[in-house]
Amino acid sequence: MTELYSPSHVQELLGIDSNTLRKYATLLEGHGYPIHRNSRGHRSYFEKDINTLRKFIDFGKQEGLTLELSAQAVITWISEENKTVAVKETEPLHTFPDTEKSQHGDFEDLMERIENLERINMDLINLLKEKAVREAYLEDKMNQILKYVERTEQLMEERSQVILEETRNQIAAAQQKKWWQWWK
Repeated sequence: MTELYSPSHVQELLGIDSNTLRKYATLLEGHGYPIHRNSRGHRSYFEKDINTLRKFIDFGKQEGLTLELSAQAVITWISEENKTVAVKETEPLHTFPDTEKSQHGDFEDLMERIENLERINMDLINLLKEKAVREAYLEDKMNQILKYVERTEQLMEERSQVILEETRNQIAAAQQKKWWQWWK
């Protein structure tokens, strides 16, 4: 029988904390991936689950992939792997007419995979475009803020010059003798 691993053992193997493992498992379960639970509802993991989590972490490290998209990519990866395993396990020896049917089925499977990968690529391209738009927007806002700060500093400098000149004029005026004080 295959060995079940405790969450703490899986955390140690993957180098993640309990909250992260719980979040990853919940995301994968939300996308239809079954994780073993005991009678009290606590998760335990098989070797295949640990491999799935490793793949999930690998997908998550790719730039532009959110955890949600990573979970979708892992589910797609698992279904692709299961298809190839299922074909290898259930495929009987073919006679010539069956080979043509098998090749047609393989072609359809291949086309489905290609379409699925194209959808994932389009999602990634859209995410990258959105990211570029956000970065351009943020850069524009930063430039506006810098211009505002520079203008504010310039106005403050001009204002301090005006105040300094007014102060000098007032001091000079106070130091001048009034016309009636010349006779004293």
